[in-house]
Amino acid sequence: MKPVYVEVITKVLTTYDHCKRCEFIFDQADINRKIHNRDINEYPEEVKDEFLRLSDWIRELTRLYQHRILIRVIDAQSPMGILKSLRHRAWKYPAFIVEGKDKYVGWDAERLESLIDRHL
Repeated sequence: MKPVYVEVITKVLTTYDHCKRCEFIFDQADINRKIHNRDINEYPEEVKDEFLRLSDWIRELTRLYQHRILIRVIDAQSPMGILKSLRHRAWKYPAFIVEGKDKYVGWDAERLESLIDRHL
């Protein structure tokens, strides 16, 4: 049985990495975590809260559907995220694209699960 493919277009918290050599040195000096934490802490609280809420929701979907679902998170501000948002007319986030055709935007778990269930 082929898993249901779900793309999640959302605002993703990003941090900036350095070259591999610098990353290694920063990791050894325990500086890297501080840099990444500083990057994350610069986001507004509502953006961080929304991202954590979505992360919890994705974990729950993964637990609920296990091997029957494949989830891909796409940064809404990336070129692919912009293209997917335009193609599916998703102007708000999180937007869920199920099997490349059906779209759901919002936070209603039951509506998303019923959409996924239709494709199982």
